[in-house]
Amino acid sequence: MLPLSILITMVMLFSRDCITVMALKLCPKCGRIPVPYPLSTGPDCGDPWYKVRCIAGTLWLDAYNGSSYKITSINPMTKTLIIRPPGLAKNTCMAADFGTQGIQLDEKLPFNITSANTVMIMNCSATVLQEYVALNCSSTSVCHDYIRGNSEAKANCGALPICCWYVTGGTMHTYRIRVRPERCSAYQSFVNLDMNLPVSKWPVPGLEIEWLSPREPECKLPDDCNDLVNSMCLPDLVNAGQRRCLCKRGFQWNSIQGICQDVKCAQGRRCKNEKKKSIVE
Repeated sequence: MLPLSILITMVMLFSRDCITVMALKLCPKCGRIPVPYPLSTGPDCGDPWYKVRCIAGTLWLDAYNGSSYKITSINPMTKTLIIRPPGLAKNTCMAADFGTQGIQLDEKLPFNITSANTVMIMNCSATVLQEYVALNCSSTSVCHDYIRGNSEAKANCGALPICCWYVTGGTMHTYRIRVRPERCSAYQSFVNLDMNLPVSKWPVPGLEIEWLSPREPECKLPDDCNDLVNSMCLPDLVNAGQRRCLCKRGFQWNSIQGICQDVKCAQGRRCKNEKKKSIVE
């Protein structure tokens, strides 16, 4: 019997579908989670600008001030991933990442917080009521429902009067969920939360992060573009002085798959006369 890798190659060689060759080597799975392009777990796969870490079968996203957060799922089609907030420090109404002032993403990197997250912030000072009018800090807010319905939050934060909630998005919450002594000291986040549900039926905590669409790989010499079929090392049309592996005429950059895709294929038409090529990991 032929090895599985050979069988996969043969199927791809005789497929009638369009060419799908990766621009850069696809990173291997981390535990059970596939690592799609452009995410990169090492210098020889993916796009290094989109760095994540694979440690003992667990994926991590590094944030500012040396903090890291576990990645629980990835959706390459929406260019999003979900990280797990760290929860509360033991026996306190204080976030486990209070030492790094909560989640703070590096604004120079291509990751930001989406508008799909509902955040509960607890143990807040009266200053919050005066300075952040957009927050819902009423005595009947859903944040109080969360504290009453979650045993850990109730035990540690139930005696503290001010808690608020908000939905991420906009300039203030694009890169951070911040905690600090003079504002609020604890938080929890939920993705696509239906607040009409009882707390017992809320999803597990999570924070949705999105990444910017990657551009074509940078290059210096023609050989640097050998892995990106149907591309050439040409001057970058956006940044003067840079060069990138730009797709040849008749092909266009597919940032989700990391390929130069035939324009006809991109429009949903078959490429019957095109020679089929494949790269097997």
